[in-house]
Amino acid sequence: MSSMKEIAAQFFDACETSGGWESCQRFCHADATFSAQAGALKGVETLEAYTEWTKGLLTPVPDGSYDL
Repeated sequence: MSSMKEIAAQFFDACETSGGWESCQRFCHADATFSAQAGALKGVETLEAYTEWTKGLLTPVPDGSYDL
């Protein structure tokens, strides 16, 4: 069994590497909400919408990455 930390890391990786909802939904409730103070995310109110937003964000920057 995976620890919460391992599952969170798997979700984060799926989300931040443009996996979209298809890759992230197994970690989330279907109706999970999302909020942010960033103007670019205005109107993005569900976790599904956020994961699709990140997927779209990396389309023009296919080599985008993150470092924790």
